[in-house]
Amino acid sequence: MILRVASLRSLVLTLLAASVLGGTATSAHASGGTYTPAQGALFSRPTAAGAGSENVIRDHLIALIDHASPGSSIKVAMYLWRDKAITDALVRAKNRRKVTVQVIMNNSLDSDSQEHFKDLRKRIGTYRPGFTETSWAGECVRTWGCLGTGIHHNKFFLFSRVGKAKDVVVQSSANLTLEERTEFWNNAYTVADSGLYGIYDSYFERLREGVGRVTTPDDDAYTHAVSGRHQLYTTPSAGTTDPISDVLDQIVCSTDPKKPTRIRVAMFKFGLIPVAERLAALKATEGGHCRVRVVYGNFGTNLATVFRMEAILRKGTNLARVCEGLMTVHSKYMTIDTGAGSFEGVTQRKVVFTGSFNYMPYDLRRNDETVLRIDDRKVHDQYVLDFEKGMVARCSKPWWKGDRFATR
Repeated sequence: MILRVASLRSLVLTLLAASVLGGTATSAHASGGTYTPAQGALFSRPTAAGAGSENVIRDHLIALIDHASPGSSIKVAMYLWRDKAITDALVRAKNRRKVTVQVIMNNSLDSDSQEHFKDLRKRIGTYRPGFTETSWAGECVRTWGCLGTGIHHNKFFLFSRVGKAKDVVVQSSANLTLEERTEFWNNAYTVADSGLYGIYDSYFERLREGVGRVTTPDDDAYTHAVSGRHQLYTTPSAGTTDPISDVLDQIVCSTDPKKPTRIRVAMFKFGLIPVAERLAALKATEGGHCRVRVVYGNFGTNLATVFRMEAILRKGTNLARVCEGLMTVHSKYMTIDTGAGSFEGVTQRKVVFTGSFNYMPYDLRRNDETVLRIDDRKVHDQYVLDFEKGMVARCSKPWWKGDRFATR
């Protein structure tokens, strides 16, 4: 199903470029209705990559929550939650400013996450079907997601009003846990866009309908919706649709070696072979100049997939780095710079795809996930700086390009 949603208003806030080396976005620190939330991309680094930016995404979320306007709403979809500071901020918003808070969680088998969720639910209210206008916290059914038979893996926040901004969306790759801050590379993108907010809000309501599910999900939740320079894809996809493969099929490599087409992938779990095959095919295009660079955490646990992925990426990338252990890449993004080539028939484009979706078959076909497309040159360049100056500069070469455990 493809929905085309026109942006309901022009963005009234200036896109503030994130400082990648510091991992922060600029923000006007004001109170009440004069507060202007930072928009653009944020990147957190693990402590081993240099202390100082572990908490930037969490601090950004707390600032947004603390400046949510009285009587507004906050909606959260999250996989793992073990962060008391975020819980406390939501409770403050609910109790002091009458903000409606609604949270959808995966039903975790992690006992620590269970305790944090119980605390959250006790303090803001328990989900009950039919009471959709009040504050509550609810879980997808154990062993399922809300829409698929996998897990609910989403990581996004929706704010109806924050200070001077209306309809703010935060799409992140980060779970709300300590290790996500101290051991993983993550990113978050913030934008005020009424059309996009409406798309996410509709998806959130679909997730809510699955909280009390008593029948097996049908693994058919694929949608593609457009709002101006943003597009949202949701999974699970029951058919043959693979949005990332479909995107790569629309790239035509540059024929000018001085202006190559550049594709960068930063992925925690990368085992979607059709995507890897398309990247390799683009790099090998006869007469073309596509440059493919990949940073990954792992290829999954299926040995056949691991060996196949290694074989493809050995020849199919211009550069590969593995980020694992105390510097694990947890981001899930792809950037495209067409150079003198084209994407969807258009030259000189820079596009980012980010979200919760790992490039894995299971995640595509069974998990509740989002992929956000951003057509914005400045945002693209923010992600490229995170990729090149952050992960590529600090993560290791895979075994086929040298000593995997020798950090550059």
